[in-house]
Amino acid sequence: MMEPSFYAEIIQASLNPFVYFELVKDNNNKVIDGIYNDLNPAYECLIGMNKDALIGKKVTEISESINLKTIQLLKASEKAKKNDKADYCFELKKQFYRIQIFSFDKEYTAITYTESTTELLQKYVAQEDLKQTESQLSLILDSTEEAICGIDLNGRCTFLNLNCKKLLGIKEESEMVGQPIFNHLIKDSLSSEETTVKQDILNKLIGKQSCQSSEIYFIRMDGTLYPVEYFIKPKTSNGTLLGGILTFADMTKRKAKQAEINRLMFHDPLTGLLNRIKFEKVKVAFDSEKNLPLSIIMGDINGLKNINQHYGYQEGDQLLKVTTKILSENIPKNAYIARYGEDEFSILLPNTDNQRALWHIQRIQDAIMEHNEKLDKDQVSISIALGYETKCNMNCDIQKVINNAQDYMNKHKMLNHDSMRNTLLAFIKTTLLVRSKFTEEHAERLVTLSKNVGRKMKLSPYQMDELVLLAELHDIGKIGIDDAILNKPGKLTVAEMAEMKKHSFIGYQIIKSIQGLADVALPILHHHERSDGKGYPDGLTRYDIPLLSRIISVVDAYDAMTQDRPYRKAMTQEEAIVEIKKNSGTQFDPEVVGFFLESIEERLKE
Repeated sequence: MMEPSFYAEIIQASLNPFVYFELVKDNNNKVIDGIYNDLNPAYECLIGMNKDALIGKKVTEISESINLKTIQLLKASEKAKKNDKADYCFELKKQFYRIQIFSFDKEYTAITYTESTTELLQKYVAQEDLKQTESQLSLILDSTEEAICGIDLNGRCTFLNLNCKKLLGIKEESEMVGQPIFNHLIKDSLSSEETTVKQDILNKLIGKQSCQSSEIYFIRMDGTLYPVEYFIKPKTSNGTLLGGILTFADMTKRKAKQAEINRLMFHDPLTGLLNRIKFEKVKVAFDSEKNLPLSIIMGDINGLKNINQHYGYQEGDQLLKVTTKILSENIPKNAYIARYGEDEFSILLPNTDNQRALWHIQRIQDAIMEHNEKLDKDQVSISIALGYETKCNMNCDIQKVINNAQDYMNKHKMLNHDSMRNTLLAFIKTTLLVRSKFTEEHAERLVTLSKNVGRKMKLSPYQMDELVLLAELHDIGKIGIDDAILNKPGKLTVAEMAEMKKHSFIGYQIIKSIQGLADVALPILHHHERSDGKGYPDGLTRYDIPLLSRIISVVDAYDAMTQDRPYRKAMTQEEAIVEIKKNSGTQFDPEVVGFFLESIEERLKE
């Protein structure tokens, strides 16, 4: 057996550099430095320093150009076994060396340097290129906004980028690498759909298919949730499936932006209500059996254009906002309200019959009245025309329901004292009062009597409004009759009567020419028809006569009989009632007479 001194002589004579270190470790038993214990002349030539300058010195005390690489080799010795050979490369003075590391009881390490071959040089260059590529790839992965992680075929995380760590709420890669990523990302109890996400992703990987998700929720390490969109791409090598690359992004901000876009697209920016586009969608969605009866309320602010012109658009906008608040506070929570036009509103009321819809309209009108009473004289008050219609079965077209509600709203609008049409009507009625014996008291009595009958007959609010207009306007054609005939105290001649009968047609022509009053014009034309067909101008019989004409015929005759005339005294109520009954079925519609008598009896009891 050779003596140790013989081995020392061989090392000292070797042309390969050799150095022997005592390892320096920290409190965690990790190598942090090394003390030069021995070295050969070849090592002195390698680093350009003699032995006496190195022995007993730490590596970190020597030239910085070599100590960093040497310490890396010393740290590598922790993992090296005795006489372990490693493909480490050492570059010095443009020369590459193969490194052999010998570990002795984990306290001492010897390193030998063998001049590299062309093969080793190529391997070294390839390793350096790989490190550079990996460094560039890592930089790219960490700079992207998306979270990126690798998964194996069991769903375990193999790597993750910086944003992935941020989204998951972790600090170190080791917290996730090797862990089943689905346990950390997907909260199964959030929805039934999520329980299939893990299997869906793994199935796609096995089938080597890329797949993109619809929205799903992931869970951070602290338990908070966030919406994400994910994409999975299979990772293969030589046709063998290794796993996949899972990319996902936090959709919280995008969802918020999309929500704002949707709000602006489907909401009125001034009032915050649904706009007409959205209302049309809601209308179609709610046009179903389960929402019947389905009521529609249409509203139109009276005089908004005039307010904008005279007071400015700021005042008009404020009026719209206040009106919106009042409407919103006086409709049920399941209702949908929209700004249907510049000055129009529409309200959709599912499972609401016509009586309930009318109740909501009354609440709105009461709230507006209460608001107006609190205003100062210089403040603009709210005036809104409201109309409604109810869909009771699926055979009725929803658009026709809306159109009917708008028609009713327009009739209501005509009753507004600020409208041009009402001004024209007021002028016509004043002319009638001046030129004939028609009085305001007579008009008021007819309105009251007509409304009483209408309520008994359960007419719709739309019909009631028309009936009120008819009571006021049925004799409007008399302004076209000669004053001598119109105000003659005695009985008219046949010729004069023929002239007088023209008043119904004249009234029809006048009212028909006023926009929005066409529905009242026809009842005016036929308010002197009789059930037996002996009336004028067309000799219509009972059901061919408009209903409102039949009502006015009864109440007008009753009022005429109970008032004094120049040529006769007024009848008592009892006498007039007897006369009405006597002519029931001939002059008057028997059904209307029945409801009229009920209303009279009710009033007499009061």
